[in-house]
Amino acid sequence: MVRAAIVEDEPEAANLLRAMINRYFEARGGDCTVTVFDNALRFLDVYKADFDIVFMDIEMPDLDGMRAAEQLRKLDPLVLLVFVTNMQQYAVKGYAVDALDFVVKPIEQRAFFALLDKAVRILSNKPGAEITVRSMTGVRRISAARIRYVEVRRHRLTFHTEDGEFEAWGNLRDIEKELPSEMFSRCNIGYLVSLQHVSGVDGDDVVVCGDRLKISRPRRKEFMSDLANYFGSGR
Repeated sequence: MVRAAIVEDEPEAANLLRAMINRYFEARGGDCTVTVFDNALRFLDVYKADFDIVFMDIEMPDLDGMRAAEQLRKLDPLVLLVFVTNMQQYAVKGYAVDALDFVVKPIEQRAFFALLDKAVRILSNKPGAEITVRSMTGVRRISAARIRYVEVRRHRLTFHTEDGEFEAWGNLRDIEKELPSEMFSRCNIGYLVSLQHVSGVDGDDVVVCGDRLKISRPRRKEFMSDLANYFGSGR
């Protein structure tokens, strides 16, 4: 199921784009849900990082699509983003917000279907699972493959990822349930470790990307077993 959002203030243009998306999935097979927002501010206010692809009009009142895209990237660095515009010169600016592509009005079906073919290929090849967490600045979606380890301290989570560190509210038990059990294991009560990022075990410490995390005595046997199973599976 592909989840698409259209952010477009002109009803006729939004309906045309939705019809084109539906036509594509009818022709190619597969399921898609399309949600339309007529205002970029409203879209960002309710955004929960639960869309796969966002079609963003550039020329909108209150908040234009380019500035809205900058805010979107702070909330969700992974969602596919396609700009819809009358002016091709915006294409260069799209690289700054990692836009997948541009759709130039009036929309031509063959080119649009080719764009969606590319988007569907990217979505189908995404590695691993993703989780959505509520960070200090908003809602964020994270690829499980990019998490090195998660640390909890006084009900505050710190995600150590390949893209840096950020904090979120929640508890480690809930995060553990959402992540693939074959990829993650607790070395102690305060750390959930990505086994793929483990470079070694040194005494009572597990080394994760240069960081040394203590392996507690009660969890040592299970953690070492999880680690052996992970590497023994050939991943």
